Amino acid sequence: MAVEFRANVEEDSKGGWCIRLSDITQNIEVICANIEEFSQNIEKMGDEYGGDINVIWSKNDDVTDEHFYELHQQMAKIKEELDT
Repeated sequence: MAVEFRANVEEDSKGGWCIRLSDITQNIEVICANIEEFSQNIEKMGDEYGGDINVIWSKNDDVTDEHFYELHQQMAKIKEELDT
């Protein structure tokens, strides 16, 4: 059975966005300043479970449409790279 991680998109203090990644099983939380950091952290944290993880996404109400779109575009680019 997959372990549940939570990824919450938030506005950061610099006028951008970040992702708060949480392993609720071990009560570990990291802040990822960009999608690259998120990718590295999810891989590292997921290795402990053999990569058998399920990520539950959410976002704070104050996340701007622009920031959410930017994140979505970056994730689509990574998915495209993985598919090729």
